[in-house]
Amino acid sequence: MNWRLVATLGVGVTAFLAVSATLTALLEPTIEFSALVGLPVGLLFGAAAAVATRVRLWNSSTARPALLGVAAVGYALCVVAAASYAVSSVRGFVTVERALVAAGLAGVVVFAFARLRPDRFE
Repeated sequence: MNWRLVATLGVGVTAFLAVSATLTALLEPTIEFSALVGLPVGLLFGAAAAVATRVRLWNSSTARPALLGVAAVGYALCVVAAASYAVSSVRGFVTVERALVAAGLAGVVVFAFARLRPDRFE
């Protein structure tokens, strides 16, 4: 498997989600349509993080577990959001806080596994 591509896309998704949500929430009291500012800025940050991961950060073998852990957070958030959207019985159970906890836990597990077995992620 091409772990560099997995990390690149995942880090980009995580950066996009984090920056978009943070900026939209910060601008919400002052700007009516704060998502119109937060989403493009998040997209730029996500693209920059993906490019940095692909070009520069993946070359450091000590950074790979952290990159894979961050990527897992983005993937887990997308899976939880898709499950919440597609499965009606899950909608009442999934909250933002629970989704963030689950995604954070997934990131920590992937980080720990990548840290223990670095030879598997070349």
